[in-house]
Amino acid sequence: MILLDTHIWIWWIVRHQRLTEERRQWLLKHETTGLGVSIISCWEITKLIEKNRLPFSCSVDEWFEQALKYPGIRLLT
Repeated sequence: MILLDTHIWIWWIVRHQRLTEERRQWLLKHETTGLGVSIISCWEITKLIEKNRLPFSCSVDEWFEQALKYPGIRLLT
């Protein structure tokens, strides 16, 4: 398992252009062994949304529900 930094997790889920194709392929390769996401990343994302620094087209609850179901993602508490 590898631990994803908050911005990498966001970029992976929203398919942000700053995540290069090389990195996407690397993440796809590691889906089977697990892509860990810290509970702190959830807090950071919530704070970014509160400060209007991270716009989503859905509610934060919906985003987390979808993002935590993404293949290979495992929440680390």
